[in-house]
Amino acid sequence: MSSFITLKKQDSDFQNYLWGKFSSTERALPMTTLNLESPEETVTFEIVKKSDIKRPSAAITFFALIKFQNLFLILLPLFYVLAKNFVDNRFRDPFTCVIASAAMLFLFAAFNIRNDVNDHISGYDRVNIPPRGQYAKPIKEGWITASQASNISWILTLIAMVLSFPVMLRQPEEARVIAISAVLIIAGRLLSKNSYKNQHWGEVIFFILAGPGVVSGYQVALGAGVDTEGLAFGILWAWGIQFLVHLNNFSHILTSSQAGIKNTMTNAGFDKAKKILIFWWAAFIGLWIAYHYFYASIFWSYLTTIVLVFWSVPTFMKITEIQSPVGSELGDLKKVGYRNFLLMCGLIVIEFYWYLGNKNDWFI
Repeated sequence: MSSFITLKKQDSDFQNYLWGKFSSTERALPMTTLNLESPEETVTFEIVKKSDIKRPSAAITFFALIKFQNLFLILLPLFYVLAKNFVDNRFRDPFTCVIASAAMLFLFAAFNIRNDVNDHISGYDRVNIPPRGQYAKPIKEGWITASQASNISWILTLIAMVLSFPVMLRQPEEARVIAISAVLIIAGRLLSKNSYKNQHWGEVIFFILAGPGVVSGYQVALGAGVDTEGLAFGILWAWGIQFLVHLNNFSHILTSSQAGIKNTMTNAGFDKAKKILIFWWAAFIGLWIAYHYFYASIFWSYLTTIVLVFWSVPTFMKITEIQSPVGSELGDLKKVGYRNFLLMCGLIVIEFYWYLGNKNDWFI
């Protein structure tokens, strides 16, 4: 049997309930949040016994916590770097690259957990409730407390740091990449209220880290150094990921605006946000064409561009058809845009698999 309690931000137990530190036998599940990010913020919690919460296995909880389904966001750049440098005969230090990749996986997992913790504490996840059927948020569901999730994040970060030491010893240039990334991460936490979903600076820093930062880290670890082609792909990749971020923020534009959450979508307003989404994906197609013009074969430049444009038509149509920030259409747009992004990823894999096949005479 559950009970309810309403606390204000100034109450002494408020943070303990948010972080899940108030009891070892019960969970506090946020039900409603009012006056977010103000001194009058008020949260109503449902107090549930841990034994009454239906939790999946520890493995499923962990995979949900690290957003296992999004690992391809750092694995595809790794595939690109490995394929590109193998074809270019710059595959110099695969052992160090393997260690760096493992460190990147731990860091990515830690980052995802930290993001969920920040979104829970800041209130983003408490006001933006996903529709039924979407992936569960372990903290919000009560499977784990924010405090426990935070501890796991720090442990994974520590493992990533330990793994980075041999990488820096074997490839000293990697130390500069890590140092720049660390400065950007710290700056992002200070400038964007601990969430890269909020404020323009957070989005810019996330853009640099998700694209050029990841690709440069892989390149240097492989012993290939940073080059313009890698940076160009990093910018292309980051632009695509940022489109997903904008889509996600757009799908919550009404509740986020009402809660005072600031990002590109909420600052623009509903009508301008639609135009930004159209511009952003159209610009991505432009970057795709530019990258292939300079670094790809004519055949793959034409083929992939034609297919990408054809696949992008439903996304553009869906954006223009939405007339209101209320209803299920925003969630449907998110699905269509995400599917469009996945199809683009498939084009990258097929194209570079072809390059690898030509290099190794697989198709003879």
